[in-house]
Amino acid sequence: MFGFDLGIDLGSSSIVISVPGKGVVVNEPSYVAYDTETEKILYAGRRAYYLEGREPKGVAVIQPIVNGAITNYYIALQMVRFFISKVLSKSIFKPRVVASVSAISTDVERRTLVSVIISAGARSVCLVEEPLCAAFGAGVDPLFPSGVFVIDIGAGTTDMAVVSQGSMSQIETLRIAGDRFDEEIMKYMREKYGLLIGRRMAEDIKKSIGGAVEREEDVVMQAKGRNASTGLPDSAEITGNEIYTCLKPLFDELANAAAALFERTTPQLVADITSGSVILTGGSSAIYGIDKMFSKAMGLDVTIAPRAELCVSRGTMVALNKMHILDQYGYRFKTKQDVRIR
Repeated sequence: MFGFDLGIDLGSSSIVISVPGKGVVVNEPSYVAYDTETEKILYAGRRAYYLEGREPKGVAVIQPIVNGAITNYYIALQMVRFFISKVLSKSIFKPRVVASVSAISTDVERRTLVSVIISAGARSVCLVEEPLCAAFGAGVDPLFPSGVFVIDIGAGTTDMAVVSQGSMSQIETLRIAGDRFDEEIMKYMREKYGLLIGRRMAEDIKKSIGGAVEREEDVVMQAKGRNASTGLPDSAEITGNEIYTCLKPLFDELANAAAALFERTTPQLVADITSGSVILTGGSSAIYGIDKMFSKAMGLDVTIAPRAELCVSRGTMVALNKMHILDQYGYRFKTKQDVRIR
C-alpha cells in the first residue's frame, strides 16, 4: 500500500483507528497486559481487557491512558505501535495522523501524546479536541456557521462544546464519565450490600440496568462478587432504579454544567442551538434515558448520534480532509523536530 493518513481516537477505554475512504479499521479496548519484569506487552486490546482481574502471576493489566492523559509512556508507546502496525501492515510509508485529545489537557500532556504517536510510527501528528471531533463525526459541517451544542460522554471525561464554523466557541470538561460511573457502582455495592465486585461486573451493571432517569417498569439483575466480611463468593439482587439513585448526583452535575454553559454563550448562538437539537455522542451516551435527562435539564431536544461511540474517530477523518479549514484556527501537523522525542 502506498501511504495513507490515519485518524486515531485514543481514549481511556478504547482506541479507534479510521482510514479515510475505508472507515473504522480498528476498534479495541485500550488495555495492555504486560510482563511486570521486562515491561514487554503480551496482549493489547480485547484480550487484555478480558484478562483484567484475572491476571496470572507476573502479568499486569493497565490502561496506559486515563482521563485523556498518558500514565505510562513506555506501555502506551508499545500499544499504539502495535495497533498502527496492524493497520499499516507491510507499508514502508509513515502516515500523517490526526488524533483526538482531551480539551483540558495541558501542553505537557499534548507534547507527550504527540511524542508517543510519532515514536509509534507516524510521520506527523495534529491534535484536535475531542468535542470538535465528535461534532464532525456526528455530521456537523466544519463550514456550517450556525451554532451546535455537542456533549461527548466518554470513559474518562465528558466534553461539552458549542461549535460554529469549524471551531469551539465555548467549552466545558468534567472528569465525570463512564469510568467514574463504574467506580460509584462498586462503592455502592460495597457500602449497601457488603459485596466487593470487579470493574467488569460494575460495567455490566451500568450497561444492563443503569439509567439516568427513573424507570416506570423497574429491571432486576444479579450482581456477583466476594462478601466483604467472609471473603466467600456472594451475590445480591439489585434494581435499575437503585443504580439510578446511586448515579443521580453525578448526572445532576453533568446536567448543571450543560445548563451553565449557555450562560457563557452569545445570544445568537443560543438562538441557533434552540432551533435545532443538542447532539449526544460517546460510548456512555448508551446509558438508558441520558438523552431525556439532558433534555429535561436544558428544555431542548437532545439527539443521540448514530454509532455515538465512533463519532470522535469519524471526526478525525473529517479533520484530515478539512485541514485547510482547521489550519485557520491554529491546527498544525507536528513532526519529531517540533517535540522532544524520548
